[in-house]
Amino acid sequence: MRRIVKKSDAETWESKDGFPRAVQLMIEPASAGAARLAMGAEEVSPGSQIPVHVHAEAEEILFLYRGSGRARVGDVEVLVGPETAIFIPPGTPHGFVNHAHEPAQLTWTFSPPGEQEKFRAREAWKHISREA
Repeated sequence: MRRIVKKSDAETWESKDGFPRAVQLMIEPASAGAARLAMGAEEVSPGSQIPVHVHAEAEEILFLYRGSGRARVGDVEVLVGPETAIFIPPGTPHGFVNHAHEPAQLTWTFSPPGEQEKFRAREAWKHISREA
């Protein structure tokens, strides 16, 4: 079990949905033995987005640590910049659009874990490093 994971050593997946972004799976039950959460990083390219979606069972925290964009949680949309935390309750539509000219870098945390498995869906994501 890995308890300390560098982003560069994480399992990395790239979206195939027309919205360029890469995801690193860093802490989760399979790799770190985490029982109650999963955590990773995501880089949203300039002009790209995390399309609006819903997690039926999981809470999510997004933490934007570099870049900027527009975050949507439910019916609220807000311009956000670095060092911003975003809480998404279960069942709440949410997304993020990067309108800037630089990548937006953020982390995501799910509780309970499970949502991170969607990044391994090969019809929507391309594996680009470290096999699961």
